[in-house]
Amino acid sequence: MKKLKFLFRLFVFVLLIGGWSVAASALHIIWTGEKVKVLPKDRMGIRDTYVNISDWKADDVAAHPALAKRLVATGQTDVLAKAFGSLTHGDELAKQIDEVIARGPTTQPTPTVNDKVADQLESVTAKAEQVADKAKQAVDHVKGAVQ
Repeated sequence: MKKLKFLFRLFVFVLLIGGWSVAASALHIIWTGEKVKVLPKDRMGIRDTYVNISDWKADDVAAHPALAKRLVATGQTDVLAKAFGSLTHGDELAKQIDEVIARGPTTQPTPTVNDKVADQLESVTAKAEQVADKAKQAVDHVKGAVQ
């Protein structure tokens, strides 16, 4: 009975973690330095799920075009006004953001937490594939030795 209770709790825990992960991958959580802004993404993914824009410059905006375009589309460009060092708002700021996105980044952006997680996930996946290949070779070797 204890084993069944443990398995049920584990199953519920995994469901909760999975559900929260899916929910988080559908949102941009933006820290402006003063407050938190939450807005839905155009599509799900782990990139730009949490972004700290308190110290952003125009190049950082250009390096995150999906987030910048989403802020323009939802009419929340005032969040990026500090990055341009100007007091402009509304349509003029949206034009500046569009110009920066069209130009593209001039420097490499500093990696975010999400970028680091994505890079680590890719390296773990590559290592897992290498281990799977070695295991397959070992199995083939054992099969050859048995025959």
